[in-house]
Amino acid sequence: MTKKPMGLYIHIPFCNKKCDYCDFVSYSMDTLAQQDYLGALFAEIDMVKKDFFDETFDTIYIGGGTPSVVYEGFIASLVRKLFSSFHIARDYEFTIEVNPASFSEEKFFEYVEAGVNRISVGVQSINPGLLKVHGRNQSLSDVDKTFKILSNARFRNVSADVMIGLPKQSKKDIVDTVNYLIKQNVQHLSVYNLQIEKGTVTENKIRKQELKPVYEKKALKQYNEVYNLLRDNGYSRYELSNFARPAFKSRHNSKYWDNTEFLGLGVSAYSYVGNYRYYNTKRLDTYIEKINEGKLPRFEKQYISIKERRTERIMLSLRTVEGLDLEAFKQEFNEDLLQSKKHEINVMIKEGMVEIVDNFLRVTEKHFYITNSIIVELM
Repeated sequence: MTKKPMGLYIHIPFCNKKCDYCDFVSYSMDTLAQQDYLGALFAEIDMVKKDFFDETFDTIYIGGGTPSVVYEGFIASLVRKLFSSFHIARDYEFTIEVNPASFSEEKFFEYVEAGVNRISVGVQSINPGLLKVHGRNQSLSDVDKTFKILSNARFRNVSADVMIGLPKQSKKDIVDTVNYLIKQNVQHLSVYNLQIEKGTVTENKIRKQELKPVYEKKALKQYNEVYNLLRDNGYSRYELSNFARPAFKSRHNSKYWDNTEFLGLGVSAYSYVGNYRYYNTKRLDTYIEKINEGKLPRFEKQYISIKERRTERIMLSLRTVEGLDLEAFKQEFNEDLLQSKKHEINVMIKEGMVEIVDNFLRVTEKHFYITNSIIVELM
C-alpha cells in the first residue's frame, strides 16, 4: 500500500500579548529572541531531515502563538529552509495563521512569494468590547484591513477562527461575526467553544466570580445558531468544529483526524510517526539550550498502543461527518465493532443518535454536538 504523504507543522511561539483564555505556548515579542529561535529551528531541521529523506510532505502549517508578529523576512527564510530540506509535493497546501493586529500588506506578499497558499485569520469576534474583556489585542479596523488586503489581492483560500461560549458573549455578537465573515467571502470557518483552561486569566476571573461561565446548554444553542447560518450560506460541516465551502476543507487538519503521520518542529510541537508521539519541550530557553548542545529538544517519547490507537480512531473519526469506516476499522484492529458493541450501537441507532451509511458509522446531524458522550459508549 502506498504511504500517505505526511504533514509538516512549525510552531512560532511569539505573541504581542497572550489572550486571557489562552493556554498555548507563547512568549512576548523580541527581535533578538526571534532571530535566536529561527537559528534553532534551522538546526532542528538539520537534525531530523535525514530521518525523513524518503518522505513526501503535502501540507505545511505554520501556527502559534502568532506567526504574523515575527519580523519581515523571518517566514521567507524559514520556508526556504523547509523547501531545501524536505520533499514537498507539487500540489501542497501551505497555511499560515495571522492575527489582524500584526498583519500587513508587506507580510502578505512575503508569505505568498514564499509559497503560502492558505491563510487562517484569528478573528474570534468583531465585537471590540467583548475582545477587550478577554484581553485580546485587536480592533475591528485591524480585521477590516486584513480582509481588504486579501480581497484586493483576490486571495481566496482564507479561513477564519470564531469563538463561542465566551463569558459576556451575546447571540448578536456571534451572529454579527459570522455574517461579517460570510460577507468577506471566507471559504472556511473553524468554530471553537471556549475551554476554560487551568491557570489562565479567564479561569482565575471565573474562580473569583468576576466572570460567569457559559454552560453547555447555552453553548449548544450558540453552536446550532452558527451551524444553521453557515449551512444556509453554502458551508458544509465536515468536522465537529470545521465548516467549508466546496473544495476548501483543511487538508492539513484532516491529517490529525484520519491518523496520518506528521512532523512537528519548534517549541511545544509534537510529531506522530510510526505509532509514536514525540513531544518537544514547551520552554523556549530549554529548546534553544538543547539545540545548542546538538540534541533534539524532545522531552517525551510516547508509544501509542493498539488499545490507544483504537480509541483514537473511534474518537477522531466520529468527529467527522463522514464517520468511522467499519471495514477499515475491522482490518486494522481485527474487531467487528457492530458485533463487539452491538447492544450500544443498536440502542443509539434506535434513539437516533447514530446511523450506518455505506458501512460508515456516523453521528446524526441532530446529535453532532454531543459526539463525545457517544464516543464514550464505544470505548
